[in-house]
Amino acid sequence: MSKLALYFFLLVLASFEVSSHEFTPAQLEITQISESDYLVNWKFPLNQSSKSRVNFPEFCSSEDDLFPKRSGKYLLEIIELNCAEPLKGSTLNVTNMSFMTDVMVTIRFINDEVFQDYITSENTDLVIPNEVEYSNFSYLFMGFEHLLGGYDHILFVFGLVFLINGWFNLIKTITSFTVAHSITLALSSLGVVRLPQTATEAVIALTIIYLAYEILDKKDLRKIPWHIPFGFGLIHGFGFAGALMEIGFSGQSLFQTLLLFNVGIELAQLSLLPIIFSLIFLFSKVNLRNEFKIISAFAIGGISSYWFIERTLNLFIA
Repeated sequence: MSKLALYFFLLVLASFEVSSHEFTPAQLEITQISESDYLVNWKFPLNQSSKSRVNFPEFCSSEDDLFPKRSGKYLLEIIELNCAEPLKGSTLNVTNMSFMTDVMVTIRFINDEVFQDYITSENTDLVIPNEVEYSNFSYLFMGFEHLLGGYDHILFVFGLVFLINGWFNLIKTITSFTVAHSITLALSSLGVVRLPQTATEAVIALTIIYLAYEILDKKDLRKIPWHIPFGFGLIHGFGFAGALMEIGFSGQSLFQTLLLFNVGIELAQLSLLPIIFSLIFLFSKVNLRNEFKIISAFAIGGISSYWFIERTLNLFIA
């Protein structure tokens, strides 16, 4: 089979089997407006097949929104909640959760206290403490899950490893990529520089296509110029910022939020490296390293080409 035929075979395969949807948590925002009344914004990602349901304490009555509205990647439902007792000390529950849809919970009380936590598919109950102590540590987990839930980011890290030889070069590459995406993540989140999210995602797919091309290069790459991962990092940083803006800020500590989200991304990247290097080592042991490299390059190129076409077309779809 020729390279061109294999490339298009994988491109077609990708169109049926691969989705580039990133991890997009649902968002439950509860704002207390009086002693017993609360306004609830329930934002659920559109890319999930079934909608989760929020179950409030029994002493609360709710007036559901009959006409939810689309808000970016979410379906927004506004709920009016009246509770005979304080929410503090009670338990919220979310049912019908997908394993890819966690829930970011933010509760703003009338005395300006803010409670923030995370509901996962493994732990669907959330106890609201009587003594609220603000912490946005959940953004660390959100950064971690954002990268692992975004197949394009995983594919990028996977492809980048093939271009690296030696631990020093690995450290240099990861450092330059990290510094770069930290810069654009901060600038975009602060509103200094903004790029359209759909266009950014298309360019990210294009960077992965370029990686596939470099992997297939006949040259034995002993080193990778620092400006290549740095440039890619600048682009991916805008993608990370777009995800963070979709999730939203609590408004308490922007610096801490950015730091924790970024650290979560780095931990996820580092967690992928042992898996990738183990695969390369195993194929090397059976003298199939080069075959594994070539097949991986075609798979990366085919899948990312599909994403690039899909995302480019989305630019022209209202």
